[in-house]
Amino acid sequence: MKLIYLFKVRIYILIFLVVFLQFSGFTQHKKYTSIPEALQNPELVTWLDINCKEVTSFSKHAQKLQNVTSFYLTTCNLEQVPSEIKHLKKLALLNLQGNNLDTLPDNFSVLDKITVLNLRNNSFREIPIWLANLPQLREIDLANNIDLDISQASHVFSKIKNLDFLYLNGNNLTKLPQHFTDNQNLKELHLSNNPKLDLQQTFQVLSEISSLKILVLSKNQLHKLPKSLNSLKQIEGLVLDQNPNLIISTLAEQLMHTPNIKVVLLRNNDLTNLPEDLSGFYSLKVLELSSNNFNAKEKLRIQQGLPNTKVIF
Repeated sequence: MKLIYLFKVRIYILIFLVVFLQFSGFTQHKKYTSIPEALQNPELVTWLDINCKEVTSFSKHAQKLQNVTSFYLTTCNLEQVPSEIKHLKKLALLNLQGNNLDTLPDNFSVLDKITVLNLRNNSFREIPIWLANLPQLREIDLANNIDLDISQASHVFSKIKNLDFLYLNGNNLTKLPQHFTDNQNLKELHLSNNPKLDLQQTFQVLSEISSLKILVLSKNQLHKLPKSLNSLKQIEGLVLDQNPNLIISTLAEQLMHTPNIKVVLLRNNDLTNLPEDLSGFYSLKVLELSSNNFNAKEKLRIQQGLPNTKVIF
């Protein structure tokens, strides 16, 4: 079963680099992976991860599984999901990634305990308006829905009262609609693998979301960030992994003017050294440099030059 921690715990996880893509804190329960197994003691089943071939069996027996809080039906290339999921009234996490879905049944709107909704790697163009009626929904993953209408989706996002975490990776985004600023509770935004994204325009929009603390821009073929980075005065964590052409000296200069940023991740960037002048990194609490190509001498220089920063190689 998965339960999202409070945001302060999320920041703690980022700072201490428990991998940010696994950002929810979870209490572990037994995972049931087949319907026959689950039906032996249905009242004990809270975590159900079924095989694609068991969809019909699940639909037949769903009403017996009243205590399921986490349900996985992934990588099945389904164009429709079983409407019987509506019977899982305690459902907090619904993972439907890796299918071919472009909609969800309207009757899912009764699932008012859903906290986490994973729709990654599907075919959504629009997202259901009724998502705004799920009072506990805090996390939506819509990564790799390449035809997603970000304008329509943003209108729905803004009506989800408690939406904290949003994944829009790999969605061919070129800009964010101006009304994206209505997402005034958003704390963490993933925009990785959108190399055509206009960051100047994006930063202008995001600067108006005062709640936003973590911005993920990995794998975006970045050379440098717009000067308007300093307009993001609310941002505390910046993730720039897998941008091997990023000019680190320019980034360091920009960080001098954004002291609010306390955590920077630069993993997998083919780095062999940092600029001779490390003063741009002085305000950081954490600098993550793992999976690069620093030699021992350069690692020592960086660590000695940043005594007040937790540097991780």
